[in-house]
Formats: sequence, C-alpha cells, structure tokens
Amino acid sequence: MSPRPRVVVVGGGLNGLVAATLLARAGLEVLVLERAERVGGSLATDELHPGFRAPATFAGLECFHPGLLAELALERHGLRFLPPRGGTLQLLPERQSLRLDADGDLDGAVSRHSVRDAAALRSFEEERRRLAAALEPLLTAPLPRWSPRVAERASDLLLAGRTWRGLQSAGLASALRLLPMNLRDVLDERFESAALRAAIAGPALAAAWMGPRSAGSMWNLLWQRPAWVPHLLAPPLAAAGGPGALVEALAAAARAAGAVLRTGTPVERILVRRGAARGVILEKGDEIVADRVVSALDPRRTLLDLLEPGTLDAEVAAEIAAIRGRGNAAIVRLALDRLPRFGVATPGGATAGVAVTDGALGGRVQVAAELDDLERAYDASKYGRVPERPYLEVVLPSVADPSLAPPGAAVLHAWVQAVPYGAAAPAGGGAEGVRSTVERRVLALLEEHDPGIASSVLHADVATPEDLERRFGIGQGCLHHVEPALDQQLWLRPLLGWQSHSTPIPGLYLAGPGTHPGGGPTGLPGRCAARRVLAEVERPTPHRPGPRPGSSLG
Repeated sequence: MSPRPRVVVVGGGLNGLVAATLLARAGLEVLVLERAERVGGSLATDELHPGFRAPATFAGLECFHPGLLAELALERHGLRFLPPRGGTLQLLPERQSLRLDADGDLDGAVSRHSVRDAAALRSFEEERRRLAAALEPLLTAPLPRWSPRVAERASDLLLAGRTWRGLQSAGLASALRLLPMNLRDVLDERFESAALRAAIAGPALAAAWMGPRSAGSMWNLLWQRPAWVPHLLAPPLAAAGGPGALVEALAAAARAAGAVLRTGTPVERILVRRGAARGVILEKGDEIVADRVVSALDPRRTLLDLLEPGTLDAEVAAEIAAIRGRGNAAIVRLALDRLPRFGVATPGGATAGVAVTDGALGGRVQVAAELDDLERAYDASKYGRVPERPYLEVVLPSVADPSLAPPGAAVLHAWVQAVPYGAAAPAGGGAEGVRSTVERRVLALLEEHDPGIASSVLHADVATPEDLERRFGIGQGCLHHVEPALDQQLWLRPLLGWQSHSTPIPGLYLAGPGTHPGGGPTGLPGRCAARRVLAEVERPTPHRPGPRPGSSLG
C-alpha cells in the first residue's frame, strides 16, 4: 500500500485551518506551520488591557459560511454563536441617529426619515437576495476553467447552469446592469434619505480602495453581504469568547482529524524540485518534505518571497508583483470604564443626550451622515493622507459577550476606513505620528456623539496597515490580501486564469483570502483549495498553469 500523500499547509489562520481539517479528514497526512506562537492569525481575540479582550481585526463572523459549521462539526469543538443583537445604528450630526434593526420595526424607523424609502428598502433587500442567491454557486466552490471546448467536467456545466438560471430568475438585464455599477448611482436611484444611503454603503467599502463613486462598489456590497448573511443591515455575528473562538474550534477539529499543528515555526522557502513543490525549508534551516504545499498567505508573499528567485517565469513574476493589495483601513480598540452613551436628541432638543439602549449598541454603529462623507475620506487616502473625518464602523463586542470586559465597562472596536498603507502624519513623527493622528481623529468623532467618552478610555490600541503587516504577516496590511476590485475577482482572482487555487508550480496551491472567493472571514478559500487538492490527488491530471500575461481565458 502506498503511503498517504503528505501536505504542508503554510499559515495557521482561518483558511489554512479549514483546508487542513478537510484534507486530514479525507485521509491525507497534514502538517500546519504557523509563524506566530498561536494559530488564528488575524482572526483572534487578544487581551487588550487587564480584564478586557477584543477582536484583533474582524469583529463579526456573519460572513463565515454556515455550511462549514456543520461540515466541520465546529459546535462539537466548543464553538457557540451568540444571538444577534441590534442592527445598524447610524450616528448623525446634532445628536441625531437612525436606528435600523433588521429584526425590529425597520419600516417605522426608516419612515421617520422617508416614507418612500421604507418601501424602497424592502424592494432593494429583495433585489439583493435574488442576486446573492444567483451568485452563491460561484462563491462556494472552485471555479471551473473557462475554455472554448465543451466543459471538461459535468460539475463545471452544472455550476455554470445553476448560476445562469439564477441570474435569469433575478432579472438578467437588471443584474447585468447593476453588478458593475457604483454604489452612489445605485443608491441615489432608490433612496431619498442620505443617512440610509450611507448606512447601506458603509460595509461594502470595508478595507477597500474605493469610495461610493468607484466602479464596482455595488459588486463589493454583494461580496460583503452574500446570500448567507440574512440582511443588508444585519448585526455582527459574535461567538462566545470573541472571533478567536472560531479558530480555536477549527484547530481542535483539525487535530481531531489527525492534522499536526506547529506554531512558532516560520517558513523560509517553499522547496521546489524538478519543477514541482516538494515541501518547505524552515527559517532554522530544517527541511520538511511533502507531496503538496498549500499556502494560506497572500499570493505575492507566497510566490515572490517564499519561492527561490528565478523559479517563476519573469513575465509571470512581473504579473504577480502587479497584483494590487494595499491596506486602506486602521483598527482602533478601546478599553472603556463605561458603556458608550451615544445620544439622541428629542425633537425639541430639550433632553439631548438620552442614552441609546444596550440593544442598539449590540449591533453595528456607523459614523457617517451621507455618502459624501465616505467619498471625502477615500479622497484623502488616495493621496496618502489620514482623513480628517474617517468613516467609522464601531462594534462593542462586550455588549453581546459580557465576558470580554469587567462589569459596567466595555470594549470598543472601530474599523477606521480610508487610512492608507504608507500614510504620512500631518506633522511628521513617522509611524507613531500616524497612530497618534488616527487615535485623535477617531476620539474626536466619538466625542461628537458621546461627550466625555475620551476620558473613559483606560487603554487604546491603534493598528495601522503597517502594524497589521508586522503583526500578522499580511502584505501591505491588506486584510483581503488582494484588493477586491472588479479586475481582481472571480476568474481574475488573484490573476487571470488562476481561479482554481493551483499555481504555475505543480503541487503548490493558494488558499488565502487573496484567492477565490475571498470576502472577509468566510472560510471558503480554504475549502475551495482543499477541494482542488483532493480532486488532483484522486484524479491526477497533466499540470495546466494559468494563461500567460495578456492572454485570453482558455
């Protein structure tokens, strides 16, 4: 009997652990190598301050595909999701707000700003669901190779047919018009309320190099709010113990399946012999031989830093170097000695500062009054500046999970949009000057809605894109690894013809969010990569690298 194929997985983050678990359960010998002292990568729960724990990057897990929860039996390994609370609370000037609870009186809340928009939101949500359902088959499986020949496998034909039928049922002409549009045009066509337009647009721009007027920003909304997210305005999905509980359950599932996880083990090189990946060389010089290597790191780091120079054709290397993946968001985490009191003024203004209930604070709090606020923040980032008024997406994880903070205290997690990699501080000061600028501007915005909140801060942690690069090994601090622009999606992610998770090096596969389908912490790139590896283990085929730069698909 031949020995089991051995696979080395480089990177013990979410997608690396998903791939490792699926490969080990299929009977392969799997070794996961993680450079940090713990698995989880950027999807972790950190101690922010004594008694306070906070998400490292992503605060919500609503994009994690529910099929993986059952497929990997994660609840058996301790994962427990908490009941969603709240929805979206949009903070507006003069202590006004728009509270949009997806499971509450959404029509009533919207009608207070615009009666017409209540019906428009129902219609747009239905339109989003139809489109997302049509696109779901493309986002949950490895993409077939496009070819002028008849599809090589029945499953490829089935996938194409399901997607085409779904788009037809969603209204093909409308779908084809909508998908490449910019959000500004889409939302202006449908809604009167500036606050509602900003509330819908905000999540679509998270960590992306785009504003509401950028082409393809509507696609990004569908990418960030796929079919399995119940509503455009759904609150963050929290796990008991924070997002780190998800990767801890995945690590337990991987070990139970037989995978070996080694932390504190940086990889120096991917070993290539006779033109194929045959293992890795560690920073300490140890050589680990394997039949296949799966990298959950970003594509540029995998293919340009971990391969010996000259391994790739010069034209291919140049195309990889041109992949865009520059971070455009900072993360500010605060340990507070009290719960925020984001106020709302009464119509007469006599009792301004009435505290919003805990239920509202259990969802997503956005600080942007209109689309122009989002666009101006993006404008600053295009020129390497920290915006004067960045767009904030705030989550209070300790409201949903009180174990994350002491009684009466709170953890605040702010996604600070449009803080670019390479930003310069207004008055100099290098990296520390940028962090200080981001912190001051975030606190100034929060003070407008909760005067005195700055004095309640016990500890602040600011992570710029450079900090994210250093902490988690993410190239240029891009949490998506590859910029989610239209020309870097689907069959173009990360490069034209590379959608199958294989590379020009036989035996080397990509599994991180820079590969198809990406999209935040879904776990799907890891699953798609594992399926590609298993398909080639079961049915070896001649290696077919992606097209040369400039060539057409097929």
